[in-house]
Amino acid sequence: MSCKKWCSSSQAKWILAGSVSVTLVLAISMILGLTLHQGTQPGCENDAVCGPDADMLDYLLSTGQISHKDGLLVTWYHAANSKKAMEAALNSDVMVLEADVTVEGFNTVNETDVPIMAHPPAIYSDNTLQEWLEAVLVSSQKGIKLDFKSLKAVGPSLDLLGQLTEAGRIRRPVWINADILRGPNVPISIEVNATQFLALVQEKYPRATISPGFTTLYVPQLPNSTYTQAMVEAMQELVGALPQKVTFPVRAVMTRAAWPQFSWLLSQSERYSLTLWQGASDPVSVEDLLFIRDNSATHQIYYDLFEPVLSQFKQLALNTTRKRIYYTGGSLVPHLQQPKGDGLDVEWLVLEVNGTGRRAAITVPDREGMILLDVGLQEPEAGNPVPICTPQMVLS
Repeated sequence: MSCKKWCSSSQAKWILAGSVSVTLVLAISMILGLTLHQGTQPGCENDAVCGPDADMLDYLLSTGQISHKDGLLVTWYHAANSKKAMEAALNSDVMVLEADVTVEGFNTVNETDVPIMAHPPAIYSDNTLQEWLEAVLVSSQKGIKLDFKSLKAVGPSLDLLGQLTEAGRIRRPVWINADILRGPNVPISIEVNATQFLALVQEKYPRATISPGFTTLYVPQLPNSTYTQAMVEAMQELVGALPQKVTFPVRAVMTRAAWPQFSWLLSQSERYSLTLWQGASDPVSVEDLLFIRDNSATHQIYYDLFEPVLSQFKQLALNTTRKRIYYTGGSLVPHLQQPKGDGLDVEWLVLEVNGTGRRAAITVPDREGMILLDVGLQEPEAGNPVPICTPQMVLS
């Protein structure tokens, strides 16, 4: 009987001690987990390229996600809004997450000022912006692009971003996107108010890259116009004096036809870039994409495109022996700033001239480089003066 009592008492003590030990282990695990969750996030170490206002290519290069500064190397995930889509995006190897922000119950009697992740016409979501940011910041090194279709969500969202940045949580580029000007083929005004949008960014979250776009409409079966010089000049008027980096989202299917306009726009500031995007049914031409790449620096253009167009384009674009198609009114900068190089790498070519006068034969070296032509006028005995040039060195 005494043995039974002693054994029973001993077992009870061991059970109690075991329970206390398990409780302590669980408590310590929870504390460590919370500490790790709050204090150790994956991210870059270099403060110069780790902020929300950092250049996207500099950031991706510093974190080892790309090998050199080329917008074609950047990969994108669209509409990472719901928790399921967000988790899929976080588990993928894409580099930048693009998500849509609105307010809960937008334009209904149930509307709140809580930013949620949803694309119109959806006005409810299982994911708030706060939850989305927590998940993205803790578990990834991916860049962030937030797309706003209405002004109501902008202020509360920028407040939240500001709080997280002040707490040292956001150590990656953040792009703030909204269509702020009416663009090609759009008959009515549906854009976000440009003045208010840009003012909110300056007031609440100036440490971001601004992504101001145009509303567009493209119907493959109908005649479509493209971006005009007046449109891009209006955009330049809005953002030209801003201090932030600016990337203009432009519809890829319309961009080559408007290249004189966008070439001009890119020349207005070194802060500018373009992000080419593709509508689900847009017949984007690989040839058009190659033309755009040939006439821009590799760091000036991002390509947010669907397969198989993206892979077909990338295979040709990265072929260094491919012959290029040049826009004669463009800048020389793209040709002086090749990937991993600078102007020192440009070869100045001397043309070989055999003979004189009209019978002279000129041989152009079969490689890329620069040529300079002296242009003058030859006045024949009768008729108008004839332009003539004397080859010295080349742009092949």
